[in-house]
Amino acid sequence: MRALYLPSLPRNPERHQEQWDQTTVMGARVFGWTALCALLEYGTYDAYFVPGLTDQKKEELIEDGLTADSVKRLVAVPIGSKLPITNSDQIVLTTFDPQLRTLATTRRKLQRPDAPVCGLIHSINSERVVFAVLQHYFAGLCEADLLFCSSRAGMRTIDVYIEEVGRLLLPNITYRPRRVLVPLGVTIPLLEPEHRINLRQLLNIGAQETITLFFGRLSQMSKGDLGPMLIALSLLSRRETHTHLVIAGDDKQTNEARRLKALANELGCIQNLTIWPNPSARDKHMLYSGADIFVSPSDNIQETFGLTVAEALSYGLPAVVSDWDGYRDIVSDGETGFLVPSLFPSSLETLEVSDCRISMVEEDSLAQSTTIDIPVLSEKIQSLLHNPALRRQMGRAARQSAEKHYSWPVIVKRYEEVWGESIQAAKTAPCEEDLASAVFRMSLEKSFGHFATGKRNPHCKCFITAEGREWLKRPARFYFLCHLYDPPTPQRFNQMLREIAARPGIPATKVVETLGGNGDHVSTADAQWSLGRLFKYGLVASNEECTVTGDQSGALQAVTRDFGNGTTGSTESSGTNR
Repeated sequence: MRALYLPSLPRNPERHQEQWDQTTVMGARVFGWTALCALLEYGTYDAYFVPGLTDQKKEELIEDGLTADSVKRLVAVPIGSKLPITNSDQIVLTTFDPQLRTLATTRRKLQRPDAPVCGLIHSINSERVVFAVLQHYFAGLCEADLLFCSSRAGMRTIDVYIEEVGRLLLPNITYRPRRVLVPLGVTIPLLEPEHRINLRQLLNIGAQETITLFFGRLSQMSKGDLGPMLIALSLLSRRETHTHLVIAGDDKQTNEARRLKALANELGCIQNLTIWPNPSARDKHMLYSGADIFVSPSDNIQETFGLTVAEALSYGLPAVVSDWDGYRDIVSDGETGFLVPSLFPSSLETLEVSDCRISMVEEDSLAQSTTIDIPVLSEKIQSLLHNPALRRQMGRAARQSAEKHYSWPVIVKRYEEVWGESIQAAKTAPCEEDLASAVFRMSLEKSFGHFATGKRNPHCKCFITAEGREWLKRPARFYFLCHLYDPPTPQRFNQMLREIAARPGIPATKVVETLGGNGDHVSTADAQWSLGRLFKYGLVASNEECTVTGDQSGALQAVTRDFGNGTTGSTESSGTNR
């Protein structure tokens, strides 16, 4: 069996926007949801394990848009339980972010050193990502583990982080996970020509008028300043070259629409502009389907790939975009669109990667002073407006490129190919704990042992208490001791308590040895936990925590210590039926 372990499941951000109109729709969230849908639709793995998955969560996923058949592929795993797999089964632990440390810990707890862990990058302009890279050094990762990078520019940034962090560490501590270039995926849509008519009717423009579309989050702070695009529109208008520009996207953060309308009015191009804030998923489909040209002058370093650009290509739109990070991977200049030169200001050398309000202002200032060549932007749009044949040619090439490189069946297949390579690599060289991983192997006893008054002696002698004898008369009570996340096994406590009652003074180590099952680490830990539960509820006491006296029948009774005042008090039952 081949299985995928997903520590959590994303929700559909576009549906939530329609319901509550509050959640900011971000590309990473859209990707996470569509990636889940694609894995369940196109993936060939036999099981997709999800800890803590409930029937209610399954219903929510169906409401979000997953099919019932897709949801059936998700296998619920009670939190804290073992996965229903054998040693011969192949498993990959994956997450939709770069936080590999938690998965590495999960792998260690599952005792599956042959299971690769895998993460992905999104926005990487934060010191949180730098610290994630630092954690990768010490998390017990190996060469079979993976970090998918969505663009060459993003991979280069991660390599810079690795190099800079590595300079501060000892030479024998190396970065081991493999970085692999795999772009984000998109759904190839069914093209519906009637949307061209419907969109123009909604915009109240002529049936033959061209539409240039920008789609993305409207925020000059965290996405891109669209002012230069409006200047390019005004330049086109002055040259008697007309197009209707639609700016659409989530606008919950900064109410950017108001500023853009004011600027367009000042530039004299407001009549050729429609701003469409917070579009629904249906609106989005109509906008892409009805547009002729896509434009995106990104200038912000939070952009790593450019999901909306890949979406535009999937709709067969030629794209005029800034020559920027992942954009230059997606758009082939002169074939599927045009790249517009971008230029950082000289102040770039004074800034640092950080993660605070001040650094956000600095990054915003950087984006706001990054130049996108407006004359070239205007010229490239004009060349497409004047040449319908070129538009159609580039549009066909764009859709073909999306189908070949970014469609979800292609991306999921690539994921599984790389996972397969890592599974084979882990078989020959499984992950081994090294000195560096000890940072995340902190002893709980050393770190927190001083919190309690003391620690029970593992060799202490165990005696049943009067309370314990009452519970033996009512074995249904043992259900209250059972683990929260596992199927209830009250007989475990009943058996252990009867063993202690039959052998007064039996050492705790002997109780664990006798009832620890197979004697492996998990069985021993389970027996130790069960004995701890009996102590916790006062059903068992030790010679160090009680005095032992005989009753009239010679049965042993335990008197537990009052830790508050150092006196002792009898736990003997009053004989009433409790």
